[in-house]
Amino acid sequence: MRRSIKDSRSLARPYRDLVWLAYLTLSPAIGEERRLVLAHRLAAAELARRPGRDQIGLRKALLRVTLHKMIMPWSGRLARMEAVPALTRGSDVAFTERLNALRPAARAAYALLRLEGRPEEEVRKILAGARVANPAAALAAVTALEAEFGDGASAMFRPAADPTLARCYARPLNRRVRLGLPAAALVCLLAGLAVVPLLDDPGVAKAPRSPAVPRAVTAPPGAWRAGTDLDLATWEARGALAADRALIARALRAWGRTDGQVLYAGQIDGTTVVLIRQGEQVAHYTEAGGPGRLTTFPAPRTKPDGASPLKLTTTDKGSRYLLPPWVREVSAAPLTGQGPSWRKVAVDDGVTAPVKALAGRRCWQGPVLRLRAPEIAHGMPYTMLDFGRLSLANAYYQPPPPAEINRYGPSELDTVPGGFTAWKGLGCAIERPDGEIQSATAWEFWSGALPEGAHGRWICLRLTDATGGSSVRGVLFSTRAGRTTSTPTGTRANTWDCSRLRRDVAMGVWWRAPSGQGYYVAAGSRRVVQLTLDGRAVAGAYAVSRRRSPTLSAVNELGEQVEVLR
Repeated sequence: MRRSIKDSRSLARPYRDLVWLAYLTLSPAIGEERRLVLAHRLAAAELARRPGRDQIGLRKALLRVTLHKMIMPWSGRLARMEAVPALTRGSDVAFTERLNALRPAARAAYALLRLEGRPEEEVRKILAGARVANPAAALAAVTALEAEFGDGASAMFRPAADPTLARCYARPLNRRVRLGLPAAALVCLLAGLAVVPLLDDPGVAKAPRSPAVPRAVTAPPGAWRAGTDLDLATWEARGALAADRALIARALRAWGRTDGQVLYAGQIDGTTVVLIRQGEQVAHYTEAGGPGRLTTFPAPRTKPDGASPLKLTTTDKGSRYLLPPWVREVSAAPLTGQGPSWRKVAVDDGVTAPVKALAGRRCWQGPVLRLRAPEIAHGMPYTMLDFGRLSLANAYYQPPPPAEINRYGPSELDTVPGGFTAWKGLGCAIERPDGEIQSATAWEFWSGALPEGAHGRWICLRLTDATGGSSVRGVLFSTRAGRTTSTPTGTRANTWDCSRLRRDVAMGVWWRAPSGQGYYVAAGSRRVVQLTLDGRAVAGAYAVSRRRSPTLSAVNELGEQVEVLR
Protein backbone atom coordinates (compact mmCIF):
# COMPACT_ATOMS: atom_id res chain seq x y z
CA MET A 1 0.00 0.00 0.00
CA ARG A 2 1.08 3.56 -0.54
CA ARG A 3 0.08 4.30 3.03
CA SER A 4 0.65 2.03 6.00
CA ILE A 5 -2.35 0.88 7.96
CA LYS A 6 -0.43 0.96 11.24
CA ASP A 7 0.44 4.64 10.68
CA SER A 8 -3.10 5.73 9.79
CA ARG A 9 -5.99 5.17 12.16
CA SER A 10 -8.36 6.50 9.50
CA LEU A 11 -7.57 3.47 7.31
CA ALA A 12 -7.74 0.84 10.04
CA ARG A 13 -11.52 0.37 10.14
CA PRO A 14 -12.07 0.39 6.34
CA TYR A 15 -9.21 -2.08 5.96
CA ARG A 16 -10.59 -4.43 8.61
CA ASP A 17 -14.07 -4.38 7.05
CA LEU A 18 -12.67 -5.00 3.57
CA VAL A 19 -10.62 -7.95 4.83
CA TRP A 20 -13.73 -9.49 6.38
CA LEU A 21 -15.69 -8.96 3.16
CA ALA A 22 -12.97 -10.43 0.94
CA TYR A 23 -12.31 -13.37 3.27
CA LEU A 24 -15.95 -14.43 3.56
CA THR A 25 -16.54 -14.05 -0.17
CA LEU A 26 -13.47 -16.00 -1.29
CA SER A 27 -14.08 -19.73 -1.62
CA PRO A 28 -12.94 -21.96 1.26
CA ALA A 29 -11.85 -24.43 -1.46
CA ILE A 30 -8.73 -22.36 -2.25
CA GLY A 31 -7.26 -23.27 1.14
CA GLU A 32 -7.40 -21.43 4.46
CA GLU A 33 -3.93 -19.87 4.22
CA ARG A 34 -4.43 -18.76 0.62
CA ARG A 35 -7.86 -17.37 1.52
CA LEU A 36 -6.42 -15.36 4.42
CA VAL A 37 -3.44 -13.96 2.50
CA LEU A 38 -5.54 -13.03 -0.53
CA ALA A 39 -8.15 -11.30 1.64
CA HIS A 40 -5.48 -9.01 3.09
CA ARG A 41 -3.79 -8.40 -0.27
CA LEU A 42 -7.05 -7.57 -2.04
CA ALA A 43 -8.20 -5.24 0.75
CA ALA A 44 -4.85 -3.44 0.76
CA ALA A 45 -4.81 -3.18 -3.04
CA GLU A 46 -8.25 -1.59 -3.22
CA LEU A 47 -7.43 0.97 -0.51
CA ALA A 48 -4.17 1.83 -2.27
CA ARG A 49 -5.77 2.00 -5.70
CA ARG A 50 -8.75 4.10 -4.58
CA PRO A 51 -7.66 6.05 -1.46
CA GLY A 52 -10.36 8.70 -1.88
CA ARG A 53 -13.15 6.48 -3.17
CA ASP A 54 -16.47 6.22 -1.37
CA GLN A 55 -17.01 3.17 0.80
CA ILE A 56 -19.74 1.69 -1.40
CA GLY A 57 -17.53 2.06 -4.47
CA LEU A 58 -14.68 0.32 -2.64
CA ARG A 59 -16.89 -2.66 -1.83
CA LYS A 60 -18.25 -2.93 -5.36
CA ALA A 61 -14.73 -3.01 -6.76
CA LEU A 62 -13.55 -5.58 -4.22
CA LEU A 63 -16.52 -7.88 -4.81
CA ARG A 64 -16.06 -7.74 -8.57
CA VAL A 65 -12.69 -9.41 -7.97
CA THR A 66 -13.67 -11.92 -5.27
CA LEU A 67 -16.94 -12.97 -6.93
CA HIS A 68 -15.91 -13.14 -10.58
CA LYS A 69 -12.14 -13.66 -10.76
CA MET A 70 -10.97 -17.27 -10.91
CA ILE A 71 -8.58 -17.84 -7.98
CA MET A 72 -6.53 -21.00 -7.98
CA PRO A 73 -5.89 -23.18 -4.91
CA TRP A 74 -2.48 -22.97 -3.30
CA SER A 75 -0.82 -25.66 -1.21
CA GLY A 76 1.47 -23.27 0.67
CA ARG A 77 4.43 -25.62 0.15
CA LEU A 78 6.62 -22.76 -1.04
CA ALA A 79 5.85 -20.46 1.88
CA ARG A 80 8.24 -19.97 4.81
CA MET A 81 5.34 -19.10 7.09
CA GLU A 82 1.90 -20.59 7.53
CA ALA A 83 -0.84 -18.15 8.55
CA VAL A 84 -4.28 -19.21 9.76
CA PRO A 85 -7.14 -17.09 11.11
CA ALA A 86 -7.49 -17.09 14.87
CA LEU A 87 -10.47 -19.03 16.21
CA THR A 88 -12.12 -16.40 18.38
CA ARG A 89 -15.42 -18.05 19.27
CA GLY A 90 -15.27 -21.81 19.12
CA SER A 91 -18.99 -22.14 19.87
CA ASP A 92 -19.80 -20.69 16.47
CA VAL A 93 -17.97 -23.31 14.40
CA ALA A 94 -21.25 -24.90 13.23
CA PHE A 95 -22.51 -21.49 12.11
CA THR A 96 -19.23 -20.88 10.25
CA GLU A 97 -19.52 -24.19 8.42
CA ARG A 98 -23.06 -23.36 7.25
CA LEU A 99 -22.00 -19.85 6.26
CA ASN A 100 -19.14 -21.26 4.19
CA ALA A 101 -21.61 -23.56 2.43
CA LEU A 102 -23.59 -20.57 1.08
CA ARG A 103 -22.88 -19.15 -2.34
CA PRO A 104 -20.23 -16.39 -2.42
CA ALA A 105 -22.78 -13.63 -3.04
CA ALA A 106 -24.72 -14.69 0.06
CA ARG A 107 -21.53 -14.70 2.16
CA ALA A 108 -20.82 -11.19 0.90
CA ALA A 109 -24.35 -10.15 1.85
CA TYR A 110 -23.80 -11.53 5.36
CA ALA A 111 -20.58 -9.55 5.77
CA LEU A 112 -22.22 -6.32 4.61
CA LEU A 113 -25.42 -6.83 6.61
CA ARG A 114 -24.20 -8.27 9.90
CA LEU A 115 -20.51 -7.49 10.25
CA GLU A 116 -20.75 -3.95 8.87
CA GLY A 117 -24.39 -3.30 9.83
CA ARG A 118 -25.39 -1.83 6.47
CA PRO A 119 -29.11 -1.48 5.57
CA GLU A 120 -30.60 -3.95 3.11
CA GLU A 121 -31.13 -1.41 0.33
CA GLU A 122 -27.49 -0.38 0.49
CA VAL A 123 -26.41 -4.03 0.40
CA ARG A 124 -28.59 -4.59 -2.68
CA LYS A 125 -26.92 -1.60 -4.33
CA ILE A 126 -23.41 -2.89 -3.57
CA LEU A 127 -24.17 -6.42 -4.79
CA ALA A 128 -25.80 -5.13 -7.96
CA GLY A 129 -22.76 -2.91 -8.57
CA ALA A 130 -20.56 -6.00 -8.20
CA ARG A 131 -22.55 -7.71 -10.99
CA VAL A 132 -24.40 -10.15 -8.71
CA ALA A 133 -27.29 -11.51 -10.79
CA ASN A 134 -29.84 -11.75 -7.97
CA PRO A 135 -29.06 -9.66 -4.85
CA ALA A 136 -32.49 -10.50 -3.38
CA ALA A 137 -31.62 -14.20 -3.41
CA ALA A 138 -28.35 -13.52 -1.57
CA LEU A 139 -30.22 -11.60 1.14
CA ALA A 140 -32.84 -14.36 1.36
CA ALA A 141 -30.08 -16.94 1.90
CA VAL A 142 -28.78 -14.91 4.88
CA THR A 143 -32.27 -14.78 6.36
CA ALA A 144 -32.71 -18.53 5.92
CA LEU A 145 -29.33 -19.22 7.55
CA GLU A 146 -30.19 -17.11 10.59
CA ALA A 147 -33.60 -18.76 10.88
CA GLU A 148 -31.87 -22.14 10.95
CA PHE A 149 -29.89 -21.06 14.02
CA GLY A 150 -32.85 -19.55 15.81
CA ASP A 151 -34.22 -16.13 16.61
CA GLY A 152 -31.61 -13.46 17.19
CA ALA A 153 -28.96 -15.22 15.15
CA SER A 154 -27.93 -11.96 13.56
CA ALA A 155 -26.85 -10.67 16.96
CA MET A 156 -25.56 -13.91 18.48
CA PHE A 157 -23.57 -15.50 15.69
CA ARG A 158 -20.58 -14.45 13.69
CA PRO A 159 -17.89 -16.53 11.99
CA ALA A 160 -15.64 -18.32 14.45
CA ALA A 161 -12.46 -17.47 12.52
CA ASP A 162 -11.42 -13.80 12.39
CA PRO A 163 -9.23 -13.04 9.32
CA THR A 164 -8.01 -9.79 10.89
CA LEU A 165 -6.45 -11.83 13.71
CA ALA A 166 -4.07 -14.57 12.62
CA ARG A 167 -1.61 -17.05 14.05
CA CYS A 168 1.66 -17.58 12.17
CA TYR A 169 3.71 -20.79 12.18
CA ALA A 170 7.18 -21.21 10.74
CA ARG A 171 7.60 -23.85 8.07
CA PRO A 172 11.27 -24.96 7.85
CA LEU A 173 12.50 -25.54 4.31
CA ASN A 174 15.21 -28.13 3.71
CA ARG A 175 18.06 -27.56 1.31
CA ARG A 176 16.45 -29.53 -1.53
CA VAL A 177 13.29 -27.44 -1.35
CA ARG A 178 15.23 -24.17 -1.22
CA LEU A 179 17.27 -25.11 -4.29
CA GLY A 180 14.16 -26.24 -6.10
CA LEU A 181 12.08 -23.13 -5.53
CA PRO A 182 12.58 -21.49 -8.97
CA ALA A 183 11.83 -24.73 -10.81
CA ALA A 184 8.91 -25.56 -8.55
CA ALA A 185 7.33 -22.19 -9.19
CA LEU A 186 7.48 -22.81 -12.92
CA VAL A 187 6.03 -26.30 -12.64
CA CYS A 188 3.11 -24.93 -10.54
CA LEU A 189 3.21 -26.90 -7.31
CA LEU A 190 -0.33 -25.80 -6.64
CA ALA A 191 -2.25 -28.48 -4.75
CA GLY A 192 -5.31 -28.71 -6.93
CA LEU A 193 -5.60 -26.97 -10.30
CA ALA A 194 -2.96 -27.06 -13.04
CA VAL A 195 -2.53 -24.00 -15.28
CA VAL A 196 -1.88 -24.47 -19.00
CA PRO A 197 -1.19 -21.50 -21.32
CA LEU A 198 -3.38 -21.66 -24.42
CA LEU A 199 -1.12 -20.51 -27.25
CA ASP A 200 -2.39 -21.08 -30.78
CA ASP A 201 1.18 -21.07 -32.15
CA PRO A 202 3.55 -23.56 -30.40
CA GLY A 203 6.46 -21.49 -31.66
CA VAL A 204 5.77 -18.73 -29.14
CA ALA A 205 5.67 -21.02 -26.13
CA LYS A 206 8.79 -19.43 -24.65
CA ALA A 207 7.62 -15.86 -25.04
CA PRO A 208 6.64 -13.93 -21.89
CA ARG A 209 3.05 -14.61 -20.95
CA SER A 210 0.63 -11.85 -21.84
CA PRO A 211 -2.39 -11.26 -19.61
CA ALA A 212 -4.53 -11.46 -22.76
CA VAL A 213 -3.43 -15.03 -23.57
CA PRO A 214 -6.26 -17.42 -22.58
CA ARG A 215 -5.35 -19.99 -19.95
CA ALA A 216 -7.01 -23.31 -19.18
CA VAL A 217 -7.33 -24.64 -15.65
CA THR A 218 -7.95 -28.31 -14.99
CA ALA A 219 -8.54 -30.27 -11.80
CA PRO A 220 -6.41 -33.41 -11.45
CA PRO A 221 -8.13 -36.81 -11.58
CA GLY A 222 -9.64 -37.71 -8.23
CA ALA A 223 -9.55 -34.11 -6.93
CA TRP A 224 -13.01 -34.61 -5.43
CA ARG A 225 -11.56 -37.15 -2.98
CA ALA A 226 -9.21 -34.54 -1.48
CA GLY A 227 -11.81 -32.43 0.34
CA THR A 228 -15.43 -32.19 1.43
CA ASP A 229 -16.51 -29.40 -0.94
CA LEU A 230 -17.93 -31.41 -3.83
CA ASP A 231 -18.35 -28.52 -6.24
CA LEU A 232 -17.42 -28.03 -9.88
CA ALA A 233 -13.89 -27.02 -8.91
CA THR A 234 -13.22 -30.71 -8.13
CA TRP A 235 -14.45 -32.03 -11.50
CA GLU A 236 -11.59 -33.31 -13.61
CA ALA A 237 -11.57 -32.37 -17.30
CA ARG A 238 -13.07 -35.06 -19.49
CA GLY A 239 -13.46 -35.59 -23.22
CA ALA A 240 -11.02 -36.46 -26.02
CA LEU A 241 -10.38 -32.76 -26.81
CA ALA A 242 -9.72 -31.56 -23.26
CA ALA A 243 -6.05 -30.95 -24.18
CA ASP A 244 -6.85 -29.13 -27.44
CA ARG A 245 -5.44 -25.70 -26.59
CA ALA A 246 -6.66 -23.99 -29.73
CA LEU A 247 -10.24 -25.19 -29.16
CA ILE A 248 -10.28 -24.10 -25.51
CA ALA A 249 -8.78 -20.74 -26.50
CA ARG A 250 -11.58 -20.20 -29.02
CA ALA A 251 -14.17 -21.02 -26.38
CA LEU A 252 -12.64 -18.61 -23.86
CA ARG A 253 -12.38 -15.83 -26.43
CA ALA A 254 -16.01 -16.35 -27.39
CA TRP A 255 -16.82 -15.94 -23.70
CA GLY A 256 -14.62 -12.87 -23.37
CA ARG A 257 -12.58 -14.47 -20.58
CA THR A 258 -8.84 -14.99 -20.19
CA ASP A 259 -9.04 -18.10 -18.03
CA GLY A 260 -11.45 -20.82 -17.01
CA GLN A 261 -11.65 -24.37 -15.70
CA VAL A 262 -12.23 -26.95 -18.41
CA LEU A 263 -14.92 -29.45 -17.43
CA TYR A 264 -15.36 -31.13 -20.80
CA ALA A 265 -14.15 -30.83 -24.38
CA GLY A 266 -15.01 -33.41 -27.02
CA GLN A 267 -17.08 -34.28 -30.06
CA ILE A 268 -20.55 -35.70 -29.57
CA ASP A 269 -23.06 -36.59 -32.27
CA GLY A 270 -21.20 -34.47 -34.82
CA THR A 271 -20.91 -31.41 -32.56
CA THR A 272 -17.80 -30.17 -30.79
CA VAL A 273 -18.74 -29.26 -27.22
CA VAL A 274 -16.77 -27.40 -24.56
CA LEU A 275 -17.89 -26.76 -20.97
CA ILE A 276 -15.88 -24.16 -19.01
CA ARG A 277 -16.42 -22.81 -15.52
CA GLN A 278 -15.33 -19.52 -14.04
CA GLY A 279 -16.55 -18.56 -10.59
CA GLU A 280 -20.34 -18.88 -10.44
CA GLN A 281 -20.81 -19.18 -14.21
CA VAL A 282 -20.55 -22.07 -16.68
CA ALA A 283 -20.15 -21.53 -20.42
CA HIS A 284 -21.44 -24.05 -22.98
CA TYR A 285 -19.56 -23.62 -26.29
CA THR A 286 -20.35 -25.58 -29.46
CA GLU A 287 -18.94 -25.79 -32.98
CA ALA A 288 -20.89 -27.61 -35.70
CA GLY A 289 -19.46 -26.75 -39.09
CA GLY A 290 -19.89 -23.01 -38.66
CA PRO A 291 -19.16 -20.18 -36.22
CA GLY A 292 -19.02 -21.25 -32.60
CA ARG A 293 -22.03 -20.63 -30.36
CA LEU A 294 -21.78 -19.89 -26.66
CA THR A 295 -24.37 -19.71 -23.89
CA THR A 296 -23.76 -19.16 -20.19
CA PHE A 297 -25.58 -20.43 -17.12
CA PRO A 298 -25.30 -20.04 -13.35
CA ALA A 299 -23.19 -22.85 -11.92
CA PRO A 300 -25.18 -25.48 -10.00
CA ARG A 301 -25.15 -24.91 -6.26
CA THR A 302 -22.78 -26.96 -4.13
CA LYS A 303 -24.49 -29.91 -2.41
CA PRO A 304 -23.09 -32.64 -0.17
CA ASP A 305 -24.21 -35.53 -2.37
CA GLY A 306 -26.99 -34.95 -4.92
CA ALA A 307 -24.93 -32.96 -7.42
CA SER A 308 -26.38 -32.32 -10.87
CA PRO A 309 -25.07 -33.63 -14.19
CA LEU A 310 -24.50 -31.00 -16.89
CA LYS A 311 -26.20 -31.32 -20.26
CA LEU A 312 -23.83 -31.55 -23.23
CA THR A 313 -26.11 -32.00 -26.25
CA THR A 314 -29.73 -32.56 -27.20
CA THR A 315 -30.65 -34.24 -30.50
CA ASP A 316 -33.54 -36.30 -31.86
CA LYS A 317 -31.97 -39.28 -30.10
CA GLY A 318 -32.11 -37.57 -26.72
CA SER A 319 -29.85 -35.65 -24.35
CA ARG A 320 -26.35 -36.57 -23.21
CA TYR A 321 -25.11 -35.54 -19.78
CA LEU A 322 -21.71 -35.08 -18.17
CA LEU A 323 -21.89 -36.77 -14.77
CA PRO A 324 -20.22 -35.70 -11.52
CA PRO A 325 -17.04 -37.80 -11.28
CA TRP A 326 -18.30 -39.64 -8.20
CA VAL A 327 -21.52 -40.95 -9.84
CA ARG A 328 -21.28 -44.64 -10.73
CA GLU A 329 -24.79 -45.67 -11.82
CA VAL A 330 -27.48 -43.94 -13.90
CA SER A 331 -31.02 -44.96 -14.82
CA ALA A 332 -33.70 -42.98 -16.64
CA ALA A 333 -37.50 -42.96 -16.85
CA PRO A 334 -40.13 -40.75 -18.50
CA LEU A 335 -42.92 -39.13 -16.48
CA THR A 336 -45.55 -41.50 -17.82
CA GLY A 337 -47.60 -44.38 -16.40
CA GLN A 338 -48.41 -45.06 -12.77
CA GLY A 339 -44.81 -45.49 -11.69
CA PRO A 340 -41.26 -45.15 -12.97
CA SER A 341 -40.05 -47.62 -15.56
CA TRP A 342 -36.30 -47.35 -15.02
CA ARG A 343 -33.82 -48.40 -17.66
CA LYS A 344 -30.08 -48.39 -17.18
CA VAL A 345 -28.12 -45.73 -19.09
CA ALA A 346 -24.68 -46.53 -20.51
CA VAL A 347 -21.81 -44.21 -19.50
CA ASP A 348 -18.47 -43.64 -21.25
CA ASP A 349 -15.81 -41.35 -19.73
CA GLY A 350 -18.45 -39.69 -17.57
CA VAL A 351 -20.81 -39.03 -20.52
CA THR A 352 -24.18 -40.77 -20.75
CA ALA A 353 -25.71 -42.38 -23.79
CA PRO A 354 -28.64 -40.36 -25.23
CA VAL A 355 -31.62 -40.16 -22.86
CA LYS A 356 -34.90 -39.59 -24.68
CA ALA A 357 -37.10 -36.70 -23.57
CA LEU A 358 -40.83 -37.13 -24.18
CA ALA A 359 -42.95 -34.08 -24.88
CA GLY A 360 -46.60 -34.08 -25.78
CA ARG A 361 -48.67 -31.18 -27.02
CA ARG A 362 -49.49 -30.08 -23.47
CA CYS A 363 -47.08 -31.87 -21.16
CA TRP A 364 -43.39 -32.07 -20.47
CA GLN A 365 -42.51 -35.60 -19.40
CA GLY A 366 -38.99 -35.52 -18.10
CA PRO A 367 -36.81 -37.37 -18.36
CA VAL A 368 -36.14 -38.29 -14.74
CA LEU A 369 -32.64 -39.52 -13.92
CA ARG A 370 -31.81 -41.71 -10.96
CA LEU A 371 -28.16 -41.48 -9.97
CA ARG A 372 -26.12 -43.35 -7.42
CA ALA A 373 -22.75 -42.45 -5.90
CA PRO A 374 -21.85 -45.33 -3.53
CA GLU A 375 -18.83 -43.50 -2.05
CA ILE A 376 -20.72 -40.32 -1.10
CA ALA A 377 -22.78 -39.91 2.12
CA HIS A 378 -25.37 -42.68 2.45
CA GLY A 379 -24.84 -43.85 -1.14
CA MET A 380 -28.59 -44.07 -1.77
CA PRO A 381 -29.93 -43.14 -5.23
CA TYR A 382 -31.22 -39.64 -5.82
CA THR A 383 -33.60 -38.42 -8.52
CA MET A 384 -33.25 -35.43 -10.83
CA LEU A 385 -35.60 -33.83 -13.35
CA ASP A 386 -34.56 -32.34 -16.68
CA PHE A 387 -36.38 -29.02 -17.08
CA GLY A 388 -34.61 -28.35 -20.38
CA ARG A 389 -31.64 -26.33 -19.11
CA LEU A 390 -27.91 -27.01 -18.56
CA SER A 391 -28.30 -28.56 -15.12
CA LEU A 392 -31.01 -30.77 -13.63
CA ALA A 393 -33.13 -30.27 -10.52
CA ASN A 394 -33.19 -32.54 -7.48
CA ALA A 395 -36.78 -33.84 -7.45
CA TYR A 396 -38.59 -34.53 -4.17
CA TYR A 397 -42.07 -35.43 -2.93
CA GLN A 398 -43.81 -34.98 0.41
CA PRO A 399 -46.94 -37.15 0.81
CA PRO A 400 -50.06 -35.80 2.56
CA PRO A 401 -51.27 -36.77 6.04
CA PRO A 402 -51.36 -39.25 7.64
CA ALA A 403 -47.86 -39.84 6.25
CA GLU A 404 -45.14 -38.55 8.57
CA ILE A 405 -42.90 -35.65 7.65
CA ASN A 406 -39.30 -36.78 7.35
CA ARG A 407 -37.21 -34.50 9.55
CA TYR A 408 -34.37 -34.76 7.03
CA GLY A 409 -36.59 -33.31 4.31
CA PRO A 410 -38.91 -34.58 1.56
CA SER A 411 -38.22 -37.95 -0.08
CA GLU A 412 -36.95 -38.76 -3.55
CA LEU A 413 -39.92 -38.80 -5.89
CA ASP A 414 -39.81 -42.58 -6.46
CA THR A 415 -39.37 -43.78 -2.87
CA VAL A 416 -42.88 -43.17 -1.47
CA PRO A 417 -46.31 -43.91 -2.97
CA GLY A 418 -47.85 -41.07 -4.92
CA GLY A 419 -44.64 -39.23 -5.76
CA PHE A 420 -44.35 -40.29 -9.37
CA THR A 421 -48.01 -39.66 -10.21
CA ALA A 422 -47.83 -36.24 -8.52
CA TRP A 423 -44.94 -35.24 -10.74
CA LYS A 424 -46.60 -36.76 -13.79
CA GLY A 425 -49.61 -34.51 -13.12
CA LEU A 426 -47.43 -31.43 -12.60
CA GLY A 427 -45.82 -32.06 -15.98
CA CYS A 428 -49.21 -31.35 -17.57
CA ALA A 429 -50.46 -28.74 -15.09
CA ILE A 430 -47.65 -26.17 -15.32
CA GLU A 431 -45.39 -24.84 -18.01
CA ARG A 432 -41.79 -25.94 -17.82
CA PRO A 433 -40.07 -23.33 -15.63
CA ASP A 434 -37.40 -21.01 -16.97
CA GLY A 435 -33.92 -20.67 -15.54
CA GLU A 436 -31.61 -23.15 -13.88
CA ILE A 437 -33.80 -24.93 -11.33
CA GLN A 438 -31.72 -26.56 -8.57
CA SER A 439 -34.40 -28.32 -6.53
CA ALA A 440 -38.08 -29.03 -7.07
CA THR A 441 -40.39 -30.31 -4.32
CA ALA A 442 -43.97 -31.44 -4.79
CA TRP A 443 -45.46 -30.90 -1.31
CA GLU A 444 -48.89 -32.60 -1.24
CA PHE A 445 -50.30 -30.83 1.78
CA TRP A 446 -53.92 -32.08 1.55
CA SER A 447 -55.79 -35.00 0.03
CA GLY A 448 -59.51 -35.78 0.38
CA ALA A 449 -63.05 -35.61 -0.93
CA LEU A 450 -64.31 -32.70 -3.06
CA PRO A 451 -67.95 -31.89 -3.87
CA GLU A 452 -69.96 -34.21 -6.16
CA GLY A 453 -67.87 -37.28 -5.44
CA ALA A 454 -64.57 -35.98 -6.83
CA HIS A 455 -61.23 -36.73 -5.14
CA GLY A 456 -58.71 -33.95 -4.63
CA ARG A 457 -54.91 -33.77 -4.28
CA TRP A 458 -53.57 -30.33 -3.37
CA ILE A 459 -49.91 -29.74 -4.12
CA CYS A 460 -47.60 -26.86 -3.33
CA LEU A 461 -44.76 -26.98 -5.85
CA ARG A 462 -41.59 -25.31 -4.59
CA LEU A 463 -38.82 -24.47 -7.07
CA THR A 464 -35.39 -23.16 -6.04
CA ASP A 465 -33.07 -21.70 -8.68
CA ALA A 466 -29.31 -21.52 -9.05
CA THR A 467 -29.09 -18.01 -7.57
CA GLY A 468 -30.89 -18.99 -4.36
CA GLY A 469 -34.25 -17.51 -5.36
CA SER A 470 -37.44 -19.53 -5.06
CA SER A 471 -41.04 -19.69 -6.19
CA VAL A 472 -44.06 -21.68 -5.07
CA ARG A 473 -47.14 -22.64 -7.08
CA GLY A 474 -50.33 -24.23 -5.87
CA VAL A 475 -52.14 -26.83 -7.99
CA LEU A 476 -55.38 -28.64 -7.12
CA PHE A 477 -55.87 -31.97 -8.94
CA SER A 478 -59.40 -33.37 -8.99
CA THR A 479 -60.32 -36.84 -10.23
CA ARG A 480 -63.74 -38.29 -10.96
CA ALA A 481 -64.66 -41.31 -13.08
CA GLY A 482 -61.02 -41.77 -14.09
CA ARG A 483 -60.62 -38.22 -15.45
CA THR A 484 -58.20 -35.79 -13.77
CA THR A 485 -58.18 -32.02 -14.16
CA SER A 486 -55.88 -29.42 -12.63
CA THR A 487 -56.58 -25.93 -11.28
CA PRO A 488 -53.84 -23.40 -10.43
CA THR A 489 -54.36 -21.97 -6.94
CA GLY A 490 -51.76 -19.29 -6.34
CA THR A 491 -48.11 -18.39 -6.63
CA ARG A 492 -45.49 -16.45 -4.68
CA ALA A 493 -41.75 -15.79 -5.01
CA ASN A 494 -38.82 -15.78 -2.58
CA THR A 495 -40.58 -17.00 0.55
CA TRP A 496 -40.22 -19.95 2.92
CA ASP A 497 -43.61 -21.38 1.92
CA CYS A 498 -43.77 -25.17 1.60
CA SER A 499 -40.29 -25.73 2.97
CA ARG A 500 -38.92 -27.06 6.24
CA LEU A 501 -38.83 -23.44 7.45
CA ARG A 502 -42.58 -22.90 6.87
CA ARG A 503 -44.60 -26.09 6.65
CA ASP A 504 -48.02 -24.56 7.38
CA VAL A 505 -49.95 -23.35 4.35
CA ALA A 506 -53.56 -22.82 3.26
CA MET A 507 -55.06 -22.28 -0.19
CA GLY A 508 -58.47 -21.59 -1.68
CA VAL A 509 -59.79 -21.53 -5.24
CA TRP A 510 -63.00 -21.33 -7.26
CA TRP A 511 -63.33 -24.90 -8.56
CA ARG A 512 -65.73 -26.21 -11.17
CA ALA A 513 -67.16 -29.66 -10.54
CA PRO A 514 -67.70 -32.23 -13.32
CA SER A 515 -71.37 -31.16 -13.46
CA GLY A 516 -70.33 -27.58 -14.27
CA GLN A 517 -71.39 -26.29 -10.85
CA GLY A 518 -68.87 -23.95 -9.19
CA TYR A 519 -67.63 -24.17 -5.60
CA TYR A 520 -65.05 -22.30 -3.57
CA VAL A 521 -62.92 -24.97 -1.91
CA ALA A 522 -60.22 -24.32 0.70
CA ALA A 523 -57.76 -26.60 2.44
CA GLY A 524 -54.80 -26.39 4.79
CA SER A 525 -51.76 -28.45 5.66
CA ARG A 526 -51.56 -31.00 8.46
CA ARG A 527 -51.29 -28.59 11.42
CA VAL A 528 -54.22 -26.40 10.30
CA VAL A 529 -57.13 -26.87 12.72
CA GLN A 530 -59.50 -24.15 11.56
CA LEU A 531 -60.43 -22.36 8.33
CA THR A 532 -62.58 -19.22 8.26
CA LEU A 533 -64.58 -18.26 5.16
CA ASP A 534 -66.22 -14.82 5.26
CA GLY A 535 -66.16 -14.88 9.05
CA ARG A 536 -67.61 -18.42 9.32
CA ALA A 537 -65.20 -20.68 11.18
CA VAL A 538 -64.98 -24.33 10.11
CA ALA A 539 -63.09 -26.85 12.22
CA GLY A 540 -60.47 -28.91 10.43
CA ALA A 541 -58.35 -28.41 7.34
CA TYR A 542 -61.07 -28.34 4.66
CA ALA A 543 -63.99 -26.01 3.90
CA VAL A 544 -66.32 -25.31 0.99
CA SER A 545 -68.54 -22.34 0.04
CA ARG A 546 -70.84 -21.38 -2.82
CA ARG A 547 -69.54 -17.79 -2.75
CA ARG A 548 -67.04 -17.12 -5.53
CA SER A 549 -64.40 -15.10 -3.61
CA PRO A 550 -64.86 -15.34 0.16
CA THR A 551 -62.19 -14.04 2.51
CA LEU A 552 -60.05 -16.93 3.76
CA SER A 553 -57.93 -17.26 6.88
CA ALA A 554 -56.44 -20.22 8.71
CA VAL A 555 -55.12 -21.08 12.18
CA ASN A 556 -52.78 -23.89 13.18
CA GLU A 557 -52.77 -26.04 16.31
CA LEU A 558 -50.59 -23.49 18.11
CA GLY A 559 -53.18 -20.76 17.55
CA GLU A 560 -50.98 -19.00 14.99
CA GLN A 561 -52.24 -17.46 11.76
CA VAL A 562 -51.24 -19.54 8.73
CA GLU A 563 -50.09 -17.94 5.50
CA VAL A 564 -52.69 -18.21 2.72
CA LEU A 565 -51.25 -18.68 -0.75
CA ARG A 566 -53.42 -16.76 -3.21
